[in-house]
Formats: sequence, structure tokens, C-alpha cells
Amino acid sequence: MASKLGKKKKTKAPKRAKVVKRAQPSKRPKARRVAKPAVPAPLRDIEKDRREILAVSKKWWDANRNFSITMMCEAFVGGDKFHGFNLNGHTYYAIEEWVQLWKYLGHVMTPLAESDVGEPAMAKPRDVRLVVRGDMAFLTAESIFTVKVLPSSDSDSALLSGAGSVMRIPFRATEVFVREDHEGNPVWKMWHFHCSPHAPEGERRMGF
Repeated sequence: MASKLGKKKKTKAPKRAKVVKRAQPSKRPKARRVAKPAVPAPLRDIEKDRREILAVSKKWWDANRNFSITMMCEAFVGGDKFHGFNLNGHTYYAIEEWVQLWKYLGHVMTPLAESDVGEPAMAKPRDVRLVVRGDMAFLTAESIFTVKVLPSSDSDSALLSGAGSVMRIPFRATEVFVREDHEGNPVWKMWHFHCSPHAPEGERRMGF
């Protein structure tokens, strides 16, 4: 008995109350930002750009028909921003160089009137293609330039024939436009002009 009484009873630890976890509201995944597709410019704005660009191009072609330096300067961007590849095969920088070229050409050639050759000095452009992308655009076309080399001409250009002769020059042209003038105003101006002789009429294109 004594041995039994001497033994201490083991006390049981109190049971811990069960903690009931409350269900947490499920987290919604963050919505991904979907890029909105670019909204195309209204059709009327694109057509307005086309009309304005074609008007600048026409002024440039009319300048050639009349040998008008004033009209040329209205079509080209001013200052030192203009850059051009002339039909004579040379490159000209800034509008002042093109003006100097035209002053020189006025002493060596003259555009012929339609009454003289049956067509204007600069024939109506054909295969005209105009692409407008935002504030830039380019136009390509083909035509024929008819001039008379003045009898007093002393030009040594490989492009010109003898003094007093009439020249009919088929050519191709590329015009690059930017909606900005030399002062930063948002108006369409021609920033680059590239002109090169066309292959002889009737000649088969290489590869076709």
C-alpha cells in the first residue's frame, strides 16, 4: 500500500481548444491591362492630308513647267532641311543650293510651251502612288520633261544635248513629305526630291 501511495499521479495537460480558422476570402487575380488598339485617324483627316500633299506636289510640278523659283520655294521645306537628287545626277543640300541651280539652268535651257511641242514642258504625271504614314508621306510618279537648250548655252552637263536642241527626257521621281516646315509649323512640305532618267520607252524590263 505504502508503495502505491508513494507514487505520484500523473496530471494530464488540459486539452487545448480547437482553433477554428475562418475561411479567408479568395484573392482575385489582378486584371491584366490590355493595350487598346490604336484608333485609326478619321477618314476625313487622311483625305485632308492627301489633298494637302497633292497640292504641294502639284505646286512643285507647276514650278517646273514655269521655271518659277518662287513656287519651288513654297513647295520645298526652307532653311537647310531640304535635300535633293537632281535629274542632272548631282546632289544639292539646302534650298539655297537648289535656287542657285535653277538660276543657272535659266541661262542654259527653257521649258517649252504646250503650243510648241503639243504637250506641256512637264507632262501630266502617271502611275502616281502616294503613301501617308502619320506625319510623313512619300509620292512616286513618272513623267516627261521637255526643254530647249538655249543657243547661248555653255553647259557641259552630260545630260544636255547641243545648244539649240530640244530635249524630251522621260524620268521617274520620288517626293518625301513631312508635316513640318523649317520653323516647326505643322504644315506639309517636301523635304526630299529624287529624280532619275527613265529607261527608253518600249525597252523590256530586265528580268521580265
